[in-house]
Amino acid sequence: MTASTETSKNTAATIPGGGARSRGGQQRAPRPGMRVPAVIAAVLAGLAAAVIALDLGGAVDVAALPGLSTADPAVTWAAGLLKYGYDLAMLAAVGCMIAAACFLPGRQGDRARLTGQSWRWLRVGAAASGIWAAVALVSLPIDFANTFARPLGGVTALGLWSYVGQYEQGQALALTALLATAAAVVAARAFTIPGAVCAAALAVAAAVPPVFTGHSASNGNHQIAVDGLLIHVAAAAFWAGGLFALFIARRDPAVAARRYSRAAVFAYAAIGFSGLIVFCANVNLTDLWESDYGRIALAKLAVLAAGGVFGWAHRRRTLPRVAAGDRGGFTRLAAVELGLMAIAFGLASSLSVTPPPSEELPDPNTALLGFPTPGPLSASAIALDWYPSVLFCTAALALVGAYVAGVVRLRRRGDAWPWYRTALWIAGWAVVVITTSSGLSKYGMVLFSAHMVQHMALNMLAPILLVLAAPVTLALRALKPDRAGGPREWLLAAIHSRWSRLVSRPLVALLIYLTSLYLMYFTGMFEWAMRSHFGHLFMTTHFLAAGSLFFWVVIGPDPKPRPLSYPAKVLLYFVSIVFHAIFGLTLMMGTSLIAADWYTQIALPWAGDLLADQRAGGGIAWAFGEIPSLIIIVVLIAQWTRSEEREGRRLDRMAERAAASGRPEDDPHEVYNAYLASLDQERR
Repeated sequence: MTASTETSKNTAATIPGGGARSRGGQQRAPRPGMRVPAVIAAVLAGLAAAVIALDLGGAVDVAALPGLSTADPAVTWAAGLLKYGYDLAMLAAVGCMIAAACFLPGRQGDRARLTGQSWRWLRVGAAASGIWAAVALVSLPIDFANTFARPLGGVTALGLWSYVGQYEQGQALALTALLATAAAVVAARAFTIPGAVCAAALAVAAAVPPVFTGHSASNGNHQIAVDGLLIHVAAAAFWAGGLFALFIARRDPAVAARRYSRAAVFAYAAIGFSGLIVFCANVNLTDLWESDYGRIALAKLAVLAAGGVFGWAHRRRTLPRVAAGDRGGFTRLAAVELGLMAIAFGLASSLSVTPPPSEELPDPNTALLGFPTPGPLSASAIALDWYPSVLFCTAALALVGAYVAGVVRLRRRGDAWPWYRTALWIAGWAVVVITTSSGLSKYGMVLFSAHMVQHMALNMLAPILLVLAAPVTLALRALKPDRAGGPREWLLAAIHSRWSRLVSRPLVALLIYLTSLYLMYFTGMFEWAMRSHFGHLFMTTHFLAAGSLFFWVVIGPDPKPRPLSYPAKVLLYFVSIVFHAIFGLTLMMGTSLIAADWYTQIALPWAGDLLADQRAGGGIAWAFGEIPSLIIIVVLIAQWTRSEEREGRRLDRMAERAAASGRPEDDPHEVYNAYLASLDQERR
């Protein structure tokens, strides 16, 4: 054996899955062949689509206006083309990292370690994420020049620093570059599935910041538009990026394709649904064929529809061939689908720099609120004047549907599931939808008292209902075990993870629950959350998550890594009640207005005394906990009683077995009596 051969074998042994056959003895697939040219052709097709859309759509046609600086067409061209490169790098990074984390099980004998194919996906994802970060940094001066209508030579270091520090667009690009760099570093150093999950989470997080800037974040319906765009970007990154990962796979394509295919159906539906929402929130329906922006969006819709047809063909025709060992049909069809996806992303990049048709806002507050200023508070307005939160409504529909599907699977299998738990789950998400999407959500933006009703419902009422529905127990019973690792195994790993053990500590859960009260309102966070849609989503999600964590620890029937005794649960809950009451009393006695600049800028003519409204909000916070507290006490008593009954039945069974075997020393009642007798002897 030569030295070079020995070295190559040793090197292969250090790579997960390297130098060995994959599971089942499957040999390495043939060399890439047509895959590299197909990827290059897809990129060029998307680039051509971007150039044509930029030219015909009028994004680079700059009109000189008297007294105003004129934008440089070259800067607009660069902004659109860089956005295309940004999108391609983003989808490759997100898709490959998600594929490494989810598409294939771990190595046989050590399920936590990556297989050879997953390791290669992660390295491609690391390279793509590094390119993504570089494109984001290069885009900073281009975006600055395009925003302020300056030539690229007029961008100074001081101006760029100011752009990053003071403007949301600059902050978003800088944060994306930072997160993408972190994802690249983690992916490059990871050899385990948890490491791949961490890298994928960072990559998904890096895709989020720019969504909160741009056209969708500045129109009159920006809350709906941004929510829809978040879903659109996440689903498109998974759909296109996942297919790219499958296309470049060299091993185990059948297992990966099967897992991808199951989720891709929902991703494609989310793309179409969210794209329609974003367009309707940005422009009128007639603008679809009357404006350049609408015609580009219509072309993108047609391309996505064609991509859906090819995806359906994958499921019906090529996936069975892949399972049988024939990848030729899949590769050819996937190459065409990748080309269509690249064209869709090219059109999307041109939309990012093509101004949508202008609209006249009904009042100045619309730009701040995302909807026209509401009229005087009334029961009919709260019940009928809805402004849907796309994210929370979508989450509610998806999770209720998944819960009901789990119950149906149990019933078909002959297993029982309590009806009241299903009712609790539906009621909990109904509370979330009503709180975030009814007229209450509008008034929660302009009145502190209405906002406090939202807070209490999301932080106390909805979490209690959701936790008592035992969704984790249902999932563990409904999901099928998978020796190679699947959703059930992922859920168990999450429950027993270090992070879960940390946050389920009683004092940690209590601290997280209470910080949502004090930090949010007695610092500048509340005004930031009201002015920023990202801040508002963060605040709302934190209220719901913190409440769910706390009540999971206190009354949750689902399994948890740190069981707590019932006396400790009662004590923990009463401590939370005390701090909750102090918070409400502090607001009731307050003499300064929280988020004063926000409420005075809105300046509702019918709002009356804002400080009195804030004190009313404190009264709501103080009194709202009575009904949830009654529910908690009743539930704790019932759970404690059932626990004692189960323990009594267990001891009785032990006593019966001891009597039947003639071993009284195994009877716990006799052992306890003997213990009492020994204590009596000691006293004598």
